[in-house]
Amino acid sequence: MTAELVVASCFILLGIAHSVLGESDILKPLFAAEWTTHLPRWALDRILRFAWHLTSITWFAIAAIVLGANLLLTIGISSMASAAMVFVMLRGHLAWPLFLLAGLSALQADGVLGTSALRLGAFAAAGLMVAAALLHVYWAAGGTWYLDKAAPQVGENGYRPGPIATLAVAVALTTFATLIVIATRQDQTVVSWLVGIGVAVLTVRAIGDTKVAGFTKTIRDTEFAKADDAYFTPIIVFLALGATGALIA
Repeated sequence: MTAELVVASCFILLGIAHSVLGESDILKPLFAAEWTTHLPRWALDRILRFAWHLTSITWFAIAAIVLGANLLLTIGISSMASAAMVFVMLRGHLAWPLFLLAGLSALQADGVLGTSALRLGAFAAAGLMVAAALLHVYWAAGGTWYLDKAAPQVGENGYRPGPIATLAVAVALTTFATLIVIATRQDQTVVSWLVGIGVAVLTVRAIGDTKVAGFTKTIRDTEFAKADDAYFTPIIVFLALGATGALIA
């Protein structure tokens, strides 16, 4: 066991030194310097910061595994910690949903996430969809709260879906929420396929169109783009994960 303690201690010390000294001697001086990039400077600063500290998390995980920690549990916890770090620092980056999915999958494979937890996530996703449906009904009825940020500003006057289209989205959200609840209670192939299609649609929306929406969008200076990074795309990721939980449960 002595050798394992030496190995683990080395990786723990490496992780601590990497993060502490990296912040003081590399990252902060680098961020204080003047240099240009095609990416927004604030975004690149955050990418460099979380990428740097993710290395430390990996070394801590290696130390835990060397000391005999459960492999899947360690991967799950370290992945969730990585997802949380990226989410806090740069919510519009594609890394955090991948870390989150990997972490949840590892915890589920290890048995930490049982049927009850998966169903709870599914019910939370269904409830959120119903809330979003009610918000669309409010907009269709003439409400304006947050409406200026709810659709991409395409063209001179922006894009404004009409009441019928808005109500159609509300119906689709309510229907999908109902299917999710049914999927958690009954093993029906048709319902499972429909929920799976819905998950695929949500996944495509989260990835984006490489222009105005999702993680891959290139237009990031509009009100919609900022709201999409902060709220819409993360919510869609959580909805997709909750719906997937219904299929697994």
